[in-house]
Amino acid sequence: MADKQIVFSDQEQMQIEAILIDKDKDEALKYLAKLVEMLKGHAGRACGTGPVK
Repeated sequence: MADKQIVFSDQEQMQIEAILIDKDKDEALKYLAKLVEMLKGHAGRACGTGPVK
């Protein structure tokens, strides 16, 4: 499995800090779900967007 590097923008870092400071469980779960989607592997294509002919 390939290594992945996660880079957060300044805005995302502030959002994470706010969730932690507020101890907002619902917001934390929403953000975690978003993060999991970002981490999921996506099938890549060699080139183009269409099927190989």
